[in-house]
Amino acid sequence: MFNAAYALGLGSRWINRIRETFETELGKELLKEAGYEGEYIGVGSCILGYPANGFPEPIERKADYYKIIR
Repeated sequence: MFNAAYALGLGSRWINRIRETFETELGKELLKEAGYEGEYIGVGSCILGYPANGFPEPIERKADYYKIIR
């Protein structure tokens, strides 16, 4: 979803703690209003929008740079 958003010129961010949010009474009410009734569990969500300052330039990779992790 994030790659598709970028391809369309949109910015996106991962929103954590959705599970805890939808476990509250307000969260359950919001799910019901949206038409989701039953045993659904929210894991995470994504926000989309137009970046205020555009997209940052990619960082140039270092030549022949790697780490071995043991």
